[in-house]
Amino acid sequence: MSRLDAPLALVPDSDVIAELRALLPDRPITWAEAHSVAERQAARLLKLLHVGEPAVPQFVISSLPGIVVDRRRDWPTSGMSVRAASHWRIVLKSNESRQRQRFSLAHEFTHVLDDPAIERLHANVAPARRHDRAERICNYFAACLLMPRAWVKHDWGTGIQSTRALAWRYYVSEQAMTTRLSELGLSGSRTPILMPSRGRGDRS
Repeated sequence: MSRLDAPLALVPDSDVIAELRALLPDRPITWAEAHSVAERQAARLLKLLHVGEPAVPQFVISSLPGIVVDRRRDWPTSGMSVRAASHWRIVLKSNESRQRQRFSLAHEFTHVLDDPAIERLHANVAPARRHDRAERICNYFAACLLMPRAWVKHDWGTGIQSTRALAWRYYVSEQAMTTRLSELGLSGSRTPILMPSRGRGDRS
């Protein structure tokens, strides 16, 4: 079992989901505010779970009380979050890459966080556009959680500027890293690099 899949040794006494939901404003929010809140929530989650370096383990979500992660082959979508009586079930498509599943897990967890306030948060957006906006915010939260701004910029400053190298380090797809670098005003190179000898199985 890798560090990415290992269970958390100590679950905080605080209600992590409640703490993250407390960062949501009690009013409709602008697009810029939604991004800011998502980034603050991601940073807070990492701090509460004592994660300070890549790659972010999936247990930051899967270990939380009230969250059940279920993987099913040939599921019709990459991910889905379903509320049950006593918990949330996040279903992931198991035959997609592990990198894709990690992003989908973080994406679906955002739906869990925003669920109680979803109508209020997007009340200032035309009904036909609310779903798309919510999906884009979920993607942004996932990017902030798996590829935190400060970490990526630090790595970039130390000379890790290959999209492929950064994607490997953060265990995300090259597409996800390319998008994140663009969001951060950086531009990765696709120059081939020598990868460490450790197999992908060590990080699954």
